[in-house]
Amino acid sequence: MTSATLCPPMLRKTPQLGSVDLLVHAAEVAVIALCAAHPGVQQELGEDASPGDLLADRVIDRAMTLLEAVDRYRVFLEEPRSRNEPPDLDIF
Repeated sequence: MTSATLCPPMLRKTPQLGSVDLLVHAAEVAVIALCAAHPGVQQELGEDASPGDLLADRVIDRAMTLLEAVDRYRVFLEEPRSRNEPPDLDIF
């Protein structure tokens, strides 16, 4: 499923997309906020990185992994033949 605006017919067909869409939005906002609060995470962190930068970097990494998993879930919903493939369950 593409990132089209959710509408009632789409939600009737796949209601889980409502909560998935909120999850994606929240993760994207969190990544933006963390990058704004910890600009150092936008480069390679060195040994002198602050504990806050290290934690923010870890949260951003996990959020990006979550977004990749959601993308795979959307493909799963969109392409019935992908349901025969074993899922990649190592998302965290």
